[in-house]
Amino acid sequence: MKLLSGTSNPALATSIAKSLQIEQVEVEITTFANGEKRVWITDSVKGQNIILVQSFSNPANDNIIEFLLLVDSLQRMGARNVNLVLPWMGYSLQDKVFREGEPIAARVVADLVSQTYIKRAFLLDLHNSSTPGFFSLPTQHLSALELFVTECQKTFNLADSIVASPDFGGIKRARVFAEQLGLELVNIDKHRNLQTGEASVLGLSGDVQGKTVLLFDDVINTGSTVVNVAAYLKAQGAKSVHFLATHGIFADNGVDRIENSEIDSVVVSNSIPQTTKSAKIRTIDCAPLFADAVSTWA
Repeated sequence: MKLLSGTSNPALATSIAKSLQIEQVEVEITTFANGEKRVWITDSVKGQNIILVQSFSNPANDNIIEFLLLVDSLQRMGARNVNLVLPWMGYSLQDKVFREGEPIAARVVADLVSQTYIKRAFLLDLHNSSTPGFFSLPTQHLSALELFVTECQKTFNLADSIVASPDFGGIKRARVFAEQLGLELVNIDKHRNLQTGEASVLGLSGDVQGKTVLLFDDVINTGSTVVNVAAYLKAQGAKSVHFLATHGIFADNGVDRIENSEIDSVVVSNSIPQTTKSAKIRTIDCAPLFADAVSTWA
């Protein structure tokens, strides 16, 4: 078994390879002057089981095309099996139609993956737990919940902590998180404008006075929810507010937005590489999750 990484998240790929104690396949990926990707795998992969690591993160379209070229090259070179580690599935937030004339973009991307030489896909904390059903190949939907539970146990004084769901849609996820930590759960009532994407906090069911509030979600996109919720919870008497999410996109200057907000800290996994540094944001390694899952299919 060998591992091959695209350009989307080479650090995570290296961490997975180290966890599995396997070699990485040498590949040269460049861009032509006209913007087209050029892929050249320089190692032999004939008869090998290959783990391909590629996040469909920003620039999502480039990374998807790069993935397709890598898989085609692996197939032509005679790789026996190719299993895909997809830490972040770009377009996965577009999992339903809100207005007539819109596509189900998550389904489109799942179809693209399913029509390639990929044998099995390993996914991580998708926004909608039904999304793996869009794929017509076997998938394994992993959760980073245990990683964040361990992080909280090491980092926070749980005696004065409480878990909050950032919105109604995430209450099931937050409830499991609270149960794992042995903490009480409160819910924030949030409204999102489907036209603009702007979120506003309407209310809170529960008391956070003097509490360390832990929020757990699948993804931070622009960070507007983090900022608004933190400000609201502090106004309700919370001692500190900490946001934990598997995927940190931080689009549209999201890091700056968080840096200048009332949030005390943000913890995300390295499913998406963090290129902009912030004193409030730290990452935890999700490589062990993928290493453990793919080792079963080696």
